[in-house]
Amino acid sequence: MLYFVALSGISTLAIVIGGWASNNKYALLGGMRSAAQMISYEVPLVISVTGVIMLSGSLNLRDIVAAQDGGWFWNWNFLPQLLGFGVFVVAAVSELNRTPFDLPEAESELVAGYHVEYSGFRFAFFMLAEYVYVYAIAALTTVLFLGGWHAPAPFLDFVPGIVWFMLKFAFIVFFLFWLRATFPRVRIDQLMGLGWKVLLPLALLNVFLTAVYMELFTKG
Repeated sequence: MLYFVALSGISTLAIVIGGWASNNKYALLGGMRSAAQMISYEVPLVISVTGVIMLSGSLNLRDIVAAQDGGWFWNWNFLPQLLGFGVFVVAAVSELNRTPFDLPEAESELVAGYHVEYSGFRFAFFMLAEYVYVYAIAALTTVLFLGGWHAPAPFLDFVPGIVWFMLKFAFIVFFLFWLRATFPRVRIDQLMGLGWKVLLPLALLNVFLTAVYMELFTKG
């Protein structure tokens, strides 16, 4: 989990440098706006996962999946960590710079954002990185909150685990694409206010509630 968080932070630096290297004021503004957005939402994203780590007692993704192996889908983390799951999904969509949080690529304001001066192979690399991040977030959501490769019910265990993992993974990817085609773009002040005034307090509240639950019901 720590490895993923460390790698996801590198994409912020790449977007800022890409916008700065364009020698274009709109691209630079798009890069700076993207940096502010990604840093703002990286904080609640990581804190929302803390509750899952507390319940499983490990940062190892295998151990987190093993802790959700209770036979039925209500043992998966998305129910006991419903608040953290909601914060994680919203913060993840913003981290991906996808609609309705695609402010760095706001065509009506910044032409096309940080990649406006890039074409061909260089533009393809920006898009490749964005969609690889989509699949990485989908896989991480499946592992952290949706039971990984475990079946939703004991009588469905005859289906191989890789099939269950791919079904959950495909559902998350479809959900992200569906959001892009459905919602309008929010304003920059709404975006930043949601991150710092709503998601961050909710993520901290989720950690507090998880700690209280563990102290009252799982101690000893």
